[in-house]
Amino acid sequence: MGSVIAETFADAGYQVIIVGRSAERLDAAKQQLQSRPGRSIATLPGDVGRRSECDRIATEVERQFGRLDSLVNCVGASDRGLADELDAERLRELIDQNVTTALLCCQALRGLLERSGGSVVNIGSLAGKVGARYLGGYNVAKHALTGLTQQLRLEWRERGIHVALVSPGPIRREDAGTRYRDRADGSLPASASAPGGGTKVKGLAPQRVARIVLQCARRRRTDVILPGYLRLLIVLGNAFPRLGDWLLIKFTS
Repeated sequence: MGSVIAETFADAGYQVIIVGRSAERLDAAKQQLQSRPGRSIATLPGDVGRRSECDRIATEVERQFGRLDSLVNCVGASDRGLADELDAERLRELIDQNVTTALLCCQALRGLLERSGGSVVNIGSLAGKVGARYLGGYNVAKHALTGLTQQLRLEWRERGIHVALVSPGPIRREDAGTRYRDRADGSLPASASAPGGGTKVKGLAPQRVARIVLQCARRRRTDVILPGYLRLLIVLGNAFPRLGDWLLIKFTS
């Protein structure tokens, strides 16, 4: 998803900086992204789970490029499991990956974003809007990211920084349905290893999600749910919790 977002912004004329812990993987991603002429891609190795590293990245962005117009936080990890079997350490890992990384990047890069009147786009999930079954601590982490995004949007409004959330359903990928089989033990149905924990929502093309992320940065859209028709179901589910539970059961195997 991050790679597709990077190429979408690059094709729209942005100079893109991709950040990750592995310099080797960053170089490989840069080569792949620059295979199409006209794209401007730079890399900055760093661990965005550490504030000192985020501060160093912010310093390098200012030194090398002079400004920052958009920050896209798309670090994250999903999971499978039952809530009553959720290990506290695993929950901390998921929160660190899905929430803390976004918080630290926002804090470190706030000055640059305020100077440009820029945008932050956090990549959430449908699991940050509803408490779907079989997703372990992923629901908790993405709900926390949803709350953090709104809080930042309200607090940074006066600073001229726009903060958006994109909450997609399952993304189409080559390993869909197989990468969580090792976590689907006897306490979970076989369908739990499927995208979205067995949701009946059709997988989204990553290019579609990336275009929405670009719109949030450029047009300052606030909170986008994909697919869009689920927004009404989520609203109804929040207004009428019993109906919401019934809908969730109907939409998951």
